[in-house]
Amino acid sequence: EAVDATFFIGPKAVALLKAIDPQLVYAIDYGMFRPIVVPLLNALNWVNGYIGNYGWAIIVLTFLINVAIFPLRHKSVVSMKKMQELKPEIDAIQKRYGSLKATDPAKQKMNQEVMEVYKRAGVNPASGCVPMLLTMPILFAFYSMLAYSIELRGAPFGFWIKDLSVYDPFYVAPVLTGITMLVQQRMTPQTGTDPVQQKMFMLMPVIFTVMFLWAPSGLNIYWLVNNVLAIGQQYFTNRLLGPARVPRPAAERRLPKKS
Repeated sequence: EAVDATFFIGPKAVALLKAIDPQLVYAIDYGMFRPIVVPLLNALNWVNGYIGNYGWAIIVLTFLINVAIFPLRHKSVVSMKKMQELKPEIDAIQKRYGSLKATDPAKQKMNQEVMEVYKRAGVNPASGCVPMLLTMPILFAFYSMLAYSIELRGAPFGFWIKDLSVYDPFYVAPVLTGITMLVQQRMTPQTGTDPVQQKMFMLMPVIFTVMFLWAPSGLNIYWLVNNVLAIGQQYFTNRLLGPARVPRPAAERRLPKKS
């Protein structure tokens, strides 16, 4: 019995596959991030059509992504500033319940008091994580795009980076990525009170640097530029808001002023 079948032999370029049959695009396995990867690749190809360099196209696209999430990132920093100002009050509440075990039902009252402080100040503790949660899917989508898209195979950026789909041969980009993460971390208002959590937070630049050593150069460029733009935005927001107004503890405020 004769079977009518269509075959395609050639490079898995999205534009080419789509021109032949839109269903052929699914021949490229982008995984769970396909809904982000395909529009991202289309946008990257569009920008590259004007610039003619995929490395610079990644930089331009990263800038546009950061412009889009600027309001959320600004709101996040404002929220963290407020949380920093509330830290002494939160510490005092946690100290009152510090002797209780985690399984003690009375601990729930501590959580209620903490949330009441945040509610009164109009602060959402989870808002500080929103920009990171938004950028992480894009990071993984960039990785899938660079790993499986034929368009970026062998695409040079310039200088020592001759192929955006392979790792930086001199590890310059991942080291700079780690440094910018550290700078960004130093500029971020500190709101945590758990020393273990703070140490883990400080280890993140080291962990990311090691992870990015063998990541595609294009991914390093994206994350590096993203960090630099975030640092610039953080600096702008910090200057706009000024230093956090952290009140002195009540015991200190009761002390008479020295003449």
